[in-house]
Amino acid sequence: MTTRRALIAGGLALPALSARAQDRPVQLLVGFSPGGNIDLAARMAAPFLEKYLGGTSMIVVNRAGAGGMIMLNEVAAAAPDGRVAALVSFPALVTALYDGTPRYRVDSFAYIGLLTDEPYTVFVGPDAPYRTFGALIEAARARPEEITIAGAGVGSAPHLALMQIERAAGVRFTWVPTPGAGQAMQLVQGGHVAGSVSTVSLTVRAHNQGALRVLALLERERWEKAADLPTATEQGVPVVAGSARGIALPAAAPAPLLRRWEEAVRRTTADPEFRALAERDFVVVRHMDRATMTDFVQRQAETYAEIWRTNPWRR
Repeated sequence: MTTRRALIAGGLALPALSARAQDRPVQLLVGFSPGGNIDLAARMAAPFLEKYLGGTSMIVVNRAGAGGMIMLNEVAAAAPDGRVAALVSFPALVTALYDGTPRYRVDSFAYIGLLTDEPYTVFVGPDAPYRTFGALIEAARARPEEITIAGAGVGSAPHLALMQIERAAGVRFTWVPTPGAGQAMQLVQGGHVAGSVSTVSLTVRAHNQGALRVLALLERERWEKAADLPTATEQGVPVVAGSARGIALPAAAPAPLLRRWEEAVRRTTADPEFRALAERDFVVVRHMDRATMTDFVQRQAETYAEIWRTNPWRR
């Protein structure tokens, strides 16, 4: 049975595609370099999405640069045939609107469903002199703009999280932009910068292995999977920040295709094997359907538009 016939038999009928289009793999685009938290999440989800899309082959493609904007511009302009999708990250998608000249808008995409939602951590290298988050804050207070913190892009979600820390603690760091979280971690581990901001899925395992030192979790309460990690709030800096990730297609994608992708996302997040992998890798699974994710994106856009209007974070 051909792939197309198998899909129809399984109730997942494809929109009309040319024979050539049917033979092309689906590209799941990621706006950051390989090895970072978003890239790792994409590569974990891709085999499950592939399965629940009916066996259509899928490849993860990295389009790093400009805080994800290069990838987002490409997906917004792609043919709406389901062969190009994006693993989008929030608030990065909306914060990128205010840094540079994007060729997309919030309504350039159809938001299919959320996969994960993780809190950020602040971490340093294993040989860094900062044993606690308080020690890092005091160093920044004593030496304004001398303490370097690396992360993906200028105006990115990690950069914004650091600026929230600066405002809450009354200190100033120096932000070192990188193509992705993986590169920032390499700078930290090599002792080239003091620290970085990234999600629990990228940092907690490395912390447990002694490859880096997590100083603070940017969450309201301690996380049961890493109960030894104190929050920034309990250390006197009340900041909560993280990264939510989901699937987006070009806005003009037809309704049957959107429903097919929405079901694939739902089944992926419910799959016991996917959840076991997420548990193993400290990834926090959080599903939203298409309507709920669309509302979530609109709220994000409104929130960060107001933040930009009242307190721009570019520098």
